[in-house]
Parts: sequence; structure tokens; C-alpha cells
Amino acid sequence: MNRENLFILPDGSPSTFSRDESLEKLPLPKLEDTLERYYKNLLPFGDENELKNSRKIIEEFKNGVGKKLHKMLEEKAAKEKNWVEKFWEDYAYHSFRLPLAPYSSMVMPFMLKLVGVDESRENRLKSIARVAFYSMECWNLLRNEKFRPAMSVDGKIVFSSDQLRRLYNTARVPGDLKDEINCYFKTKTEGECSSKIVVIGKGKIFYFDALHDGKIVSPQEFLHALTLIRDKIENDKFERGIPILTCDERTNWSKNRNHLKELSQENEEFLKIIESSALVISLDDNEPRDVSELSQKTSVGDHYSRWHDKCSSFVSFKNGKIGSVGEHSCFDGTASNAPYILLSFMEESEPDWDEKLELKILPKEIKFKIDDHLKSEILRVEEFTKVIEKSLIVRFEEFRDFGKSKMKEFKIHPDCFVQMALQLAYYLNMNGELAPTYETATMRSYYHGRTETVRSCSIEVKEWLEKMYDDNVTNTEKVKLFKTAANSQFKLMNDARNGKGFDRHLFALWCIAYENNFPIPELYNDPLYTKSGGGGNFVLSTSTLGYFINIGYVAPMIQDGFGIFYTIHDEKVWIVISSYRESEKTSSKKFYDSFSNAMIEIKEMLGNLQNKL
Repeated sequence: MNRENLFILPDGSPSTFSRDESLEKLPLPKLEDTLERYYKNLLPFGDENELKNSRKIIEEFKNGVGKKLHKMLEEKAAKEKNWVEKFWEDYAYHSFRLPLAPYSSMVMPFMLKLVGVDESRENRLKSIARVAFYSMECWNLLRNEKFRPAMSVDGKIVFSSDQLRRLYNTARVPGDLKDEINCYFKTKTEGECSSKIVVIGKGKIFYFDALHDGKIVSPQEFLHALTLIRDKIENDKFERGIPILTCDERTNWSKNRNHLKELSQENEEFLKIIESSALVISLDDNEPRDVSELSQKTSVGDHYSRWHDKCSSFVSFKNGKIGSVGEHSCFDGTASNAPYILLSFMEESEPDWDEKLELKILPKEIKFKIDDHLKSEILRVEEFTKVIEKSLIVRFEEFRDFGKSKMKEFKIHPDCFVQMALQLAYYLNMNGELAPTYETATMRSYYHGRTETVRSCSIEVKEWLEKMYDDNVTNTEKVKLFKTAANSQFKLMNDARNGKGFDRHLFALWCIAYENNFPIPELYNDPLYTKSGGGGNFVLSTSTLGYFINIGYVAPMIQDGFGIFYTIHDEKVWIVISSYRESEKTSSKKFYDSFSNAMIEIKEMLGNLQNKL
């Protein structure tokens, strides 16, 4: 495994974005198929009377307003290659009014020690200089359309690269009611785009150009620029600057951003520099002790060092640790430059930091003009962030008993194995409750495809869980039920990836009703719709991050829920569990303890049968 084979297209290959337009349009399922899949997912959550009522509502929807809404969606799908794309951005993301961090940002702690990097104060700026350099190498590959698109495991399907355009030079701009994405990235054939790096620390904002004569400046020159900025920040008086306003609720930030622009033309130009820049580096004075604290502080650390609207930011901490933040509406976790950066650390020798510089970059400082109103708003948001920075509890754990190798011995797909363990963990942790669960399925094999929902808590899972601790059920029967549940998960994932999910379809039908001023259909007000996870009410929000050395998380979807993201290695599993501090029902620590026990119990259950054979 190396960068060139994984990320760089050979000469003569079709360019990065050239195949996107030829991708198959997003399939629109038949209404009756979607509703049958939806009803089957209700089975674990309802009693006989509740299910009877839901079936009645579904039938009325199918033969009444649902039929009309679906017809309107069919007309939309006939004109658009992706019928859910705009709806998803507008209503799943951009109408969200809470602060982006910690409620919707994607966060990734970098495991620098595992790629041979010393995490220390002395090495801090050298490490972030290398991160910036490798990130700009990735930017350059995209600009030249030499970045290798992701593809299916068998190599037969090349996935959409569209989201890669938003890894750089992009910002989510706040609106009073709804945000929007401003993407300034262009390939070289499309034109010029900014190669500026913005650096923020203690409320101060600087920028410099990462290109000189068309080439990326050296890591040593990045270090020189970052050192000048760091010294300026540390030697100057602390400034309660504009960056903290990006931590506010979106409508408030929209109004303050508009006010900022109205104060001077220069303010508007400064905003454009930041929002169109290639990327942002945050210099944070916190010193997180471990991966759990690094995960948390990357999201909500020093609020004066962040610009949360940016598509991609790197956070450099005083003790040499590094994290990254992604703005989720711009792209999903599968579109990431982190593996490229981490592999670069592994493959490239450390630069000679004493090498003489070819040029000495002189960063420029951005100084917004502000008035008394904005000064008071900055103070208000400062108090507000003291609340939100404590809202989320994040815990990173390394389950060391076994990993992918043992799961494959049992002939269970590793992701299905972990998903079943999560179901059992919640069942144990919550005294027999079931957890409506969201797992991400990628849809990037389709035009501008993003994700579909896999609802892991199926009727097959319920039947297994209810027998797991029944002394009257033999181990052989338990294993059979477990494998049936795991196979159901595997089928649900494959169906979702192949356009046979149902959540995005139901979501789009709701959007059609909303945009056309229809009364919201009864289907969406059915208690079982919410109880099963509909409307974003998933108790477990989960995703596998694959089999590499990356890890990350997004916050839980609901107050009494968990965000659970995991990486499966040969002999271990990394897992990040997040929960809200104010919840009286959830605990990240207790959930991990239950997960660990669940993993071991499943292994013993399968092992007992294997030993008998």
C-alpha cells in the first residue's frame, strides 16, 4: 500500500472528474417497494396494534397523497440525474440552525505516533508544516485531475469524484433561514483558484500563498511562514476577533456576517480571501492528553482559532497533536485527504529543517473593521461557547481482544460483526431496549451520489437479541439466529448501495410535500415513524471508517443517542463513542464497556459452536 498506487493516476488514464458525467443516474425506487421496506423496519419497534395502525397509514399514503407526491418526484427525476441532491443539502444540512461544531462537523484526530511523528511542543510547527505541504500536494493532484478516484472493492465501478471538488476552496456560507455552499475550486483547465493558506490563532488571522512560480513551496518554507505567524500571535496582545462568531448559531452568524460586510468593502474582501482559500490552519493553545481529548478539542477547543464555515481545516495543538475538521454538508467522510497525508508521513523522510530557504514567505494579516455591535456580539458568543464546548463527551477506545482476522474465521463480514455487537451492547446497556440505528451506505457509484441509510436494527436482530440470554435456547440456535441477523445486515447494506434503500426516498417525498405547501402526510406523524428512527431520530448513528489508521466521528443525532464510528484492524477495533453530557440516559464509557462485553460474548458464542464441530 503506497500513495502512488492508491491516489495517483497513471499517465494516460481518464482524468479525475472525466467519468462523473457518465455515471448512472440515481435510481428512484417504486413507491410500493419503498413502503414495504419501510414497514419491515417497523416490525422490531411496534406491538400488534401499533403495526396495524402503521399498515393502515402506509396503505392510505400509497394509494392517496403518496402516489401524487411520488408522481411529482418521478417528474423531477426525469429531469435531474440525482433527485435527492438539492433536497439533501437544503433540508438535511443547510436548514440546520445550531452551531456547526460540535453538532454537525466531521472530526478526525490524527494518529501521528503511528506514522513515526514525535508529538511534542518542539515538533509542533514542523508537523503542521508537513500536513499543509502534503495537503497541498493533494490539492495539486486534484487541480491537475491526477487524483485517483475511489472505486469498488472489485475495481469494476469508479465512484463519483464530485465531492472531491469541495475538499478545498469551499465554505458553507450562513443564511438567515438556510445556508449555502460557495465552492471556488477549479481544475487547471477550468481556470484559476486561490492557493492561499489561512492561519488563525487567538483571534488573529493571517494568510500566505502556498505556490511560488506555480509550484508548492517547500515544507521548510511552510515552517518559516508558520513560525512568523506563531511568533506574531504570541507576542501581540490577545484579540477577541471575528473567528469566534463562526461558532454561533447559523442565523445569528448570518446577520453578523452581513453586518460585517456592510461596515467596509475591505471586510467583504477579507471574507472572500478566507472563504475561497485552499484551507485553514488553526493554532490552538490547548494540549490534549490523549486521543479522546484530542477528538473533543479538535471540534470545540479554542473558539478564537476556528473558522467553522470552511470545508476543511487542520488544528495544530501546542503539544504537537493534530486534528482535522470537515464541514459535513460539503462532503462525506469517504471523500477525504487524510489517508493521503498519513501515508505521506509514512513514506516520506522528514525534511532537512536546516536547509537554506529559497524564498522567505511573509504572511499578511487580516484586520477586520468592527464596531461596538460586533464587539458585544463577540462577547455574547464567547459566553455561548462556554456552554457548547461542554455539551459533548467523546471517548476513543481500542478493543484489543481480536479484530478482522478472527471475524473472518467465523465467516462473518467484519462490519456486520461490529454492527451486531453494537446492537447487543445497547440491548445490554439499556436493559433490553432496541436502538433504531443509522449506518452509512455510500451511493458514490451513482451520479453525485452521497449516502443512503442502512437501518441495522432489523426484525432479525430483535429475534436474535431476545434469545441471546434465554437459557432454554441452545448455543447452536443462538448462533443460527445471530448469523441470520448478520446476513440481514449484509443484505441491507448491499440493497442500500444498489439503490434499494428507502430513507432518502421517504425524505424526498416529504420535501416535495413541504415545497409545494401540501399538509405533511400522516405517515411522517406516525409514532412508529419516529420510534424507528424516521426524521433523523436514530439512537445509534454509526459508520465504519474502513481498515486504515484513520479514525473520526460526528456527534449523535439526538439528545439521548450515541455517535459511534469505528475502524476495524486485523487484531483490534478502534471505536469513537460520543454522547451528550446533558443526557441522563447515555454514557460513552458505559456503552464502551457494554460493547467490549458484547464483542467477547459473540466470539465465545461462535467459538463454542466451532469447537463442537
